Amino acid sequence: MNLTVRSDKPVVIVGAQRPFSTLSSDGPLNLLNAIRVAADPVSRGKGTLVVLNDEINAARDVTKTNTYRLETFQSRELGILGYADPDKIVFYRAPTRKHTTQSQFDLTQTGELPKVSILYGYAGDDGDLAKAAVAAGAKGLVIAGTGAGHTQNARKGLKELFDATGVVVVRSARVGAGRVVRDDNWQEPGFVAADNLSPQKARILLQLALTRTTKPDEIQQMFDEY
Repeated sequence: MNLTVRSDKPVVIVGAQRPFSTLSSDGPLNLLNAIRVAADPVSRGKGTLVVLNDEINAARDVTKTNTYRLETFQSRELGILGYADPDKIVFYRAPTRKHTTQSQFDLTQTGELPKVSILYGYAGDDGDLAKAAVAAGAKGLVIAGTGAGHTQNARKGLKELFDATGVVVVRSARVGAGRVVRDDNWQEPGFVAADNLSPQKARILLQLALTRTTKPDEIQQMFDEY
């Protein structure tokens, strides 16, 4: 939604860690705060927002960090955008990457999104799963790499797959925080660096990018801007 809703009206995602049938459910207050955030003029133009536990997070940055705790949704080192406090809605920063009205992606002109598979990197990875994913119809691969996006022993095979089929390979990291940069020791021609997007978010951006182009350099620019 952050990449495809062409409106500066705030879209607010809300949920609960404790269901309505549970003692001390957080659902009712989360819902009330989400409505307050959506209705507040200061939220306009900030893209899709996630509101739980009195905190406002940007859709691009936020991730679930704990299975059951109320403070599960966090933006790690980037931090929250603001608070839904009892007295008012307060923002301290705004997203700087392109979103919503600035986005070039338009789902009204797109049918089914291209198939993109996520592959988990590990020591000794031989790349066979990447070959299987391409054989199954994947047009793009996101590698949840070790360390700073290391593709391990699969690196050579991934390069060969790109040369033979044109499948776009995006290097991300499984560690949960930090950037994957393009010009490092594990980059091959044709690979795209995911910046600080998680593998699952990199997959969504790659799916949308593939509706526009299959050229790695152009896709890299999208990862740098969104």
